[in-house]
Amino acid sequence: MLSLFDIENCGSLFAHFKGFALDGTVAKALEEICREQRRRFALFHREERALLEHGLSPEAYLEATLRGKKRKELRRQQNRLAELGQLDFQRTDGSEEIDGWIDEFLALERRGWKGANGSALDCADSTRNLFRGALHGAANEGKLELLALRLNGRAIAMLVNFMTPPGAFSFKTAFDEDYARFSPGVLLQLHNLALLERDNIEWCDSCAAQDHPMIDSIWSGRRAIGRYSVAIGGPVRRAGFALLLAAEKAKGRLRQINAGKIHKDNEMSS
Repeated sequence: MLSLFDIENCGSLFAHFKGFALDGTVAKALEEICREQRRRFALFHREERALLEHGLSPEAYLEATLRGKKRKELRRQQNRLAELGQLDFQRTDGSEEIDGWIDEFLALERRGWKGANGSALDCADSTRNLFRGALHGAANEGKLELLALRLNGRAIAMLVNFMTPPGAFSFKTAFDEDYARFSPGVLLQLHNLALLERDNIEWCDSCAAQDHPMIDSIWSGRRAIGRYSVAIGGPVRRAGFALLLAAEKAKGRLRQINAGKIHKDNEMSS
């Protein structure tokens, strides 16, 4: 695959490969191929996002991750929310009425701040169609889980999980900002801890940004995600990339990024 980049005439010194789990098989394979081909590479960006890891019951996990005061506050918020009407939790695999669920999610997300700044899925045909297609595809493969917290039948928080044993991915979430004082998104995540009871799921990737204020406070595990830059082209372009690596290394930037990397040897000599 990398040899295809060598014959491209774009003039680039390197190719970016982003979104790789640093302890995953894909990242390991990329590094191994680069070593075999004596091709320089480096990890240029590294971040950690929240991860839910199997090992405790939902109750024990919540007790270990949240202070007693915070757990008490969440119970209070749920009780106050229930005083407004019938509060129900829904979990489905999308095998029935999936289009209605998708429409409801898109509308819920668009009503919030993402809709206001034009970044909601429903703001563009491309993202709307991608979301709809992804959920239909996952449902057809038996790999979809849809969660919703409903007040008087109306969804006030919704969540999409992709189930891919031995792991899972928490793909998208949305909540009704009119009920923000009750933390409906957090309350829904408490129900999502039921993932810990699944024998075939060892972990769930939050797919959230690093230091996310909500999910980081609930999920204690972390998953390192990185972006690799790999030398491409002939000798001249590869020499240019080598100079770039040397400059970044001199600044100390690469050493800092790679400090937490499992494989310490993250670049090689040409």
